[in-house]
Amino acid sequence: MLLKDNLKQILEIKLKDIDAYLVDLVIIEKKSIIISIDRFEGVTFKHCSFISKYLEEYFDEDIQDYDLTVCSAGLENPFKVKQQYHKNIGKEVSVLLNNGKKKKGVLLSYDSGLMLEIKRKKKPVEQLLISKNEIKETKLKIKF
Repeated sequence: MLLKDNLKQILEIKLKDIDAYLVDLVIIEKKSIIISIDRFEGVTFKHCSFISKYLEEYFDEDIQDYDLTVCSAGLENPFKVKQQYHKNIGKEVSVLLNNGKKKKGVLLSYDSGLMLEIKRKKKPVEQLLISKNEIKETKLKIKF
């Protein structure tokens, strides 16, 4: 049986080889492993395949008992790790607060909290600092 912490440690080493980071690792009912990765330059099929092949070779027979999926974190999914915030500095995001309110703006920084630049019609530009513990989820606003 694969332990999640062991798998994370092994992944972290290999992810560095492709300048990537782990976003999420889910083991479902000891039958399926889903690994989400990201890179500041974006994730390609090659990156996912590289990690998948590495894990299959590393674990040899142990991994055969699992359905393994290695994928990009996805543009539509909420941010899960600080690197995703840093990757998206300068881009427009939508922040859902724990109280149910939404804030939209350009992500300026993510350190002690999330700093947004909010532009509204006929109002001056506002900078808003949101504490990390106030954030339920943050998503990239996708523009077409």
